[in-house]
Amino acid sequence: MSPRAKPLRSRGDRTAVVATFDVTRACLSRCEHCYHRRAAPAGRDLQVTTMLAGLARLRRLWGIQAALWSGGEPLLRLALLRSAMRLFSGNLVMTSAMVPIPDDLGCGVLVSVDGPRELHDGLRGSGAFERAMGHIRRLTRGTFALATTLTARSLNAIEALPELVEASGARGVLVGFAVGPRDDALQVRGIERDIAVDRLHRIGTRHPGVLLNPRAMLEGYRPTAARAIAESCCYRGRAVAFDPALRVKWPCTFGDAADCAACSQPLVVARWAANRGDRASQSLLDGLFLKRPANGA
Repeated sequence: MSPRAKPLRSRGDRTAVVATFDVTRACLSRCEHCYHRRAAPAGRDLQVTTMLAGLARLRRLWGIQAALWSGGEPLLRLALLRSAMRLFSGNLVMTSAMVPIPDDLGCGVLVSVDGPRELHDGLRGSGAFERAMGHIRRLTRGTFALATTLTARSLNAIEALPELVEASGARGVLVGFAVGPRDDALQVRGIERDIAVDRLHRIGTRHPGVLLNPRAMLEGYRPTAARAIAESCCYRGRAVAFDPALRVKWPCTFGDAADCAACSQPLVVARWAANRGDRASQSLLDGLFLKRPANGA
């Protein structure tokens, strides 16, 4: 049986430093590898006042300090997002860049780009790459990072990462592998995963600064590390995920269809590496969740 993250059930278990919030069910993309497309609950999004009140309650109940904002596309609810981020000391927004990205969000920003045009569009739909890059180019260089999810169909993106980072103006790229159910053909497994990790190491050596993933974190993507990653998963107690209705998602942000035995979610793996004493992975986590100024501005 695959190891699973233990759900948090009792009031005494309700403590989480980091939370992932799906801000909305709405999205302009139809990404083949997206967990939200597979598991988004039916219904309407919560009204702004209801959402903000719920977020404040969850912050108190769970002791949440930092928030990762996802979706759907969180920037489709920009006014809500700006207000919601004021509730937490650290914030990170994940966006597909299918809508304009404000340059004044005051948080960490990860922009999902899964490779050059043909690979990105192959997963996200025709024209997605040019639309995203058009919005990315309006941002101040070095104020955001790319997030690339490698799939069985897009491993050729690895060698293109240095050029992609330079062309976009990103400060680097955070690389992960697709997460899904056991029968998901897009997952990269076994020897293919090992070879991909070796290729990533070579990119890191030849192009310092392109990959945000520290070496110890890349090693966490190897199949031999999978059980340790699952058994020490931060979603066992120090992280929690919520759907657009602010209901807890179990075992993690990917929902119950995810194969924990093959987890390669970057923040989970970075936390594993940091807990093993890797300072570079801890520094990565600290840098992604940009801290809000003490005066709340």
